[in-house]
Amino acid sequence: MATPKLEPYPLEYSGIRHPFLRPTGGGNGLVWTVLAAVVVFFSWSLVALHRPREAAATAIPEGGKDLQAYRRIVERVHRGEDYYSAAGDELRSGGYASSSVFNWRLPTYAWLLGALPQPEWGQVLLGLLAMAALALAYAADRQDGSVLRGLVVMLAMLGALLWCIDGDAFFAQELWAGVLIAVSVGAFAAGQRGWGVAAGLSALLMRELALPYVLVAVVLAGRERRWREVAAWCAGLAVFGVFLAWHAWQVQRHLIGSENVETDGWIQFGGPAFVIETCQMNVWLFRLPAWVALLYLVASLLGLAAWRGPVAGRVGATVGVYLLAFLVVGKPFNTYWGLLYVALLPFGIVRLPHTLKTLTDRV
Repeated sequence: MATPKLEPYPLEYSGIRHPFLRPTGGGNGLVWTVLAAVVVFFSWSLVALHRPREAAATAIPEGGKDLQAYRRIVERVHRGEDYYSAAGDELRSGGYASSSVFNWRLPTYAWLLGALPQPEWGQVLLGLLAMAALALAYAADRQDGSVLRGLVVMLAMLGALLWCIDGDAFFAQELWAGVLIAVSVGAFAAGQRGWGVAAGLSALLMRELALPYVLVAVVLAGRERRWREVAAWCAGLAVFGVFLAWHAWQVQRHLIGSENVETDGWIQFGGPAFVIETCQMNVWLFRLPAWVALLYLVASLLGLAAWRGPVAGRVGATVGVYLLAFLVVGKPFNTYWGLLYVALLPFGIVRLPHTLKTLTDRV
């Protein structure tokens, strides 16, 4: 058996690029495995695409009642009211299932925006975070790509971040969490691990749905034996656990005994149709047919499959965990949950040509 040719492969470690040798003649088993999984998903999706887009008018693009309720809560907090009193009133008057603690959003967004002179200052802050995410994404891709490819990454990612300047969308906690996850990924790519941890934990405090990303980060830090980073993540998770327990206690204290009851759970088994709809939370895809989003998602997954390196593992694992979760969890109108991961898909899109070359070379 011939010895595979070795070539330098840049590994970013603590902000310094270290070369190590990677075999180029083998190790494509994962690519073929992902390809097989993508073929199955693609076939399954074609069957599911006849499902009507019940959630087309989500809270993000249409400025629906969710965002209006969040704005009213923030304005009441800004006037000095207690968050839980304000949130309880708005949930009940809006017909939301106030009996479930999961429908009471973490107070972080209301405390942050309510502390500012005007809520719109929060939109400026979110926009600055989005710009940082774009700059970090460009820098991360330029480590092993061309200027053109870096610009393509930024353009594709921009579609996931333009919601930051779309009306009242900045009140959506999923948008904040998704932007912060993108910033965290970019910070790790730049070797700024402290900022990466801070951004990741901030995403979690903004929306508990960022937990999959944090768990992926903990596993990756453990595999790389970065014990100080593991300790930082675990300390943040401990603080979040206490915060979440306190939040649940506050919710129980503010229930009045005549709450709107949750009639169904979040385990909906929406399958690929729901996953595709979450993928469409990229502005460039939102108004296009679902099959276009399916092709975009498949192309991104194939691109991520052949990508190697520390950034690749973080992005690929995060996207994979969210996609698997959304096959099972999420109501039809929860498509805006896609904001948590869609900003990461462009990293795969620009690497599709490399994947196709890898596959054809092995045929």
